[in-house]
Amino acid sequence: MTVDTRPAAQELMDDPACGERQLRRALRDLEWMNRHLGAHAFVRRYLDRVLPVWRARRPDPAAPLLVLDVATGGADVPLVVAGWAAQRRVPARIVAIDRHPTTARLAREATAPHAGISILVADACALPFADASFDVALCTLALHHLSEDAGADVLRRLHRLTRIGFLAVDLARSRAGYAAVWLATRLSRSPLIRHDGPLSVRRARSVGEYRHLAAVSGVPGLRVSTLPLFRVALATLA
Repeated sequence: MTVDTRPAAQELMDDPACGERQLRRALRDLEWMNRHLGAHAFVRRYLDRVLPVWRARRPDPAAPLLVLDVATGGADVPLVVAGWAAQRRVPARIVAIDRHPTTARLAREATAPHAGISILVADACALPFADASFDVALCTLALHHLSEDAGADVLRRLHRLTRIGFLAVDLARSRAGYAAVWLATRLSRSPLIRHDGPLSVRRARSVGEYRHLAAVSGVPGLRVSTLPLFRVALATLA
């Protein structure tokens, strides 16, 4: 095993033929890891930074905060956003997309009690929305799936789609990160998670490569910062 270069191998959860039972278990375990390994906290902290900007800019006091979540998986991030909004008494509407039809259906099932969350089947590389349709966009653990050209294009598209900014969070490739994720995924009973977790680290970029990706994208004000537990954030805030 090497973590010095990104392998071309694909993750099992990306396979359109992946069955519902396998996906359901994997998405449940992925939500647990996102909750306990910091991904949800990163989202809430970013939204806390967005909140005063949004309040100062919205023309209508009754207008909701419009949030896009790209590559939503089981929709754990939209549920975090909905909980954050409820705690802060912020009206919010969340649109979440995933390209895998079964994953999107499971996300609809998970978010059914929340009228403010909509789930669509769509590809991160072909987002079907007009420019400035949302206040903010979120993208968690998706960039490592993409080539440099596709990743830079997604960052540019998120910039055009949002009026305030976006947050993309992903894994940082390193030997220590690989070891930590390998150990963490041994706790999962899902063979998809045990396979895809370590592979995700190998397919991820180093911090320097994320900085290069940000530069290639040309998105103004895009900042790259390291996060705890071998994560990286690429974020803008108007």
